[in-house]
Amino acid sequence: MSLNNKVALVTGGAGALGSVVVQRLLKEGAKVAATYFSDKEKLPATHPSLKFIQANVSLEEDVVRLFDDVVKSFGKLDILVNTVGGFIPGKPVSNTSVSDWDKLMTLNLRTTFLCMREALRKMKGQAYGRVISIAAMTALKPSAGKSAYTISKAGVVLLTEIAGEEHKGTGITVNAIAPSIIFTKENVESMPNEDTSKWVKPEEIADIIYTLCAEAGGKVNGTTIRAFAGV
Repeated sequence: MSLNNKVALVTGGAGALGSVVVQRLLKEGAKVAATYFSDKEKLPATHPSLKFIQANVSLEEDVVRLFDDVVKSFGKLDILVNTVGGFIPGKPVSNTSVSDWDKLMTLNLRTTFLCMREALRKMKGQAYGRVISIAAMTALKPSAGKSAYTISKAGVVLLTEIAGEEHKGTGITVNAIAPSIIFTKENVESMPNEDTSKWVKPEEIADIIYTLCAEAGGKVNGTTIRAFAGV
């Protein structure tokens, strides 16, 4: 299925995963809006069907402005892909600071909630809509030492299930993808001794996102897809 005439918003569209998702959606014919946070970010090459919008998607007023801008620019919104998120090296619960806890809840859960909420408001009444968020392997298979990160991503999973339940039968689907370690330059540099052949590539996640956006993807709702690769 081509995504011609579909309008997509990718949050974190200048990031390692988001930029790949943007290019895949453009390749499939969609018009794409993508967010970036700072002027210091290196934006991908321009494209006639691509618009970058600066926004801090942890702020409600920025998110409302962002979605209004997308609809004003493209006339509608069909697809939201939430790729904004963050990670802090794990610590036991007893050593986790309030600042680290709050930072991850904001980066991973608050951003997803705000953008999901506004997307569902814009999509209301449409026969087609896709909301796709990025969870994490640890949200489904918790491990010691990553409490704040794990719980923030588990919140994404639960939020996805609830919103999916609220919109079943409407043509609007809400799903998430839970990757293991994503093969990015930053992750390779921070974990030089790991077997990167077992990691999941951004392009593979983009393939899953496209499948969820396609017609057959309309049968998948309220689900978190495990993209664990070989981990």
